[in-house]
Amino acid sequence: MTSAAWTGSTQLPAGSSAKVLNMDLLCAPLGLGVVAGLGCGLLLGWHLRGRSVPTSKSLMAAVVNGTGEASVMGEGGEFKMILVVRNDLKMGKGKVAAQCSHAAVSAFKQVQRRNPELLKQWEYCGQPKVVVKAPDENALIDLLAHAKEVGLPVSLIQDAGRTQIAPGSRTVLGIGPGPADLIDNVTGDLKLY
Repeated sequence: MTSAAWTGSTQLPAGSSAKVLNMDLLCAPLGLGVVAGLGCGLLLGWHLRGRSVPTSKSLMAAVVNGTGEASVMGEGGEFKMILVVRNDLKMGKGKVAAQCSHAAVSAFKQVQRRNPELLKQWEYCGQPKVVVKAPDENALIDLLAHAKEVGLPVSLIQDAGRTQIAPGSRTVLGIGPGPADLIDNVTGDLKLY
């Protein structure tokens, strides 16, 4: 039977000349490095948290209304865009999709120029877009006037007339992006397209 010398966590036969690495000495710096890395990561994340995620207070948008005064809107924190399609034109699905795309891009560009903070808040809410239908052009014009009156951004799309409908036909009205409660006051009675 051979006797063994126990050194740290490594068992070696008696009389062995192999160098023994003490595992405690190797693990200490590694553990310290992991703890330091986690600590730095947590501190950095906590510090940057306020820069990338808007707080509930910053979700309140100051939107300039028609009189030039700033009013706080969107107190519920929800923002959306509504696309109102004229139902009397009987446009095909592809035509409606193209006209809605024109309205959405036009509204986006308009708000990007005039109120980038509102645009950020709409993007933070997931960029919701809802398509509804209006019975005719007069209803579209009435909605346009009402939306302008309450200070919402609007974009009215007129078709070039190369395919299905007459040139200059007003096809889609984009309202917003803006506070959902204010947009609902303007378009809440319209049915989904």
